[in-house]
Amino acid sequence: MISHDARGTRFYTFESFGPALVDHAFFTRLGGHSKGPYASLNLGGTNGDNPQDVLANHELLFEVFGRPYESRFDVWQVHGTHIRFGDQPRPREQKHQPADGIFTDNPEVTLVMRFADCVPIMFHDPIRGVVGIAHGGWQGTLHGIGAEAVRAAVMRYGCQPKDLRVGLGPSICGQCYKVGQDVFNQFTTKWGQAAEQFFSNQSGALYLDLWAANEWALRQAGIEMIEQSGICTATNLHEWYSYRFEKGFTGRFAAVIALKRG
Repeated sequence: MISHDARGTRFYTFESFGPALVDHAFFTRLGGHSKGPYASLNLGGTNGDNPQDVLANHELLFEVFGRPYESRFDVWQVHGTHIRFGDQPRPREQKHQPADGIFTDNPEVTLVMRFADCVPIMFHDPIRGVVGIAHGGWQGTLHGIGAEAVRAAVMRYGCQPKDLRVGLGPSICGQCYKVGQDVFNQFTTKWGQAAEQFFSNQSGALYLDLWAANEWALRQAGIEMIEQSGICTATNLHEWYSYRFEKGFTGRFAAVIALKRG
């Protein structure tokens, strides 16, 4: 990934997403207004942070990103597989709707999702002019959020899986994501023996590699072009929030993507 610094913030972009057609970024926790465990560019509004600081962080993010705040389309992430389409920005007074994947083909819409260990899955179809983000926690991964997002793009916009460029953003790595036997059992029940390759045993404990699991599932759905960030949120707390390693008392960073406006 490529790092960028602007107005005290730092964000990362994928090398494979052409800047001529799409703007995108993964904003780190640096350069915002929040304090304490939320320091400092926290975009999560339901984790105990000061609402005024969170709003100021959102406004700063959009200023740095170069898009109007009123262009945003975001949802209430619920660890499921439902996909919503941002044909227009979400009005400020409208409540967030539950979903774990969002897409748009409208250059006036800026898609935003929030993360703190789960895998941000970013999509760009340069042929059809479509962008999207999905939220790949262990439950969403188990139930196929990546494949559901691909199917939604195909059905709604006529995308071809081979044309979709996909990036897996900063998230907890397989060496850090300890899980219970119940998670292993659910994966092997749903995915069969294929699931076993995504688990490792370290000193008698099970660890799940969400990066590998999501890449495998996306390739099963026909995706050919996938870029991995290789950035673990849990081992880079100076830049990223980690729900697991900060024991829930932390913020959320943002993944943002929008089509270039003509």
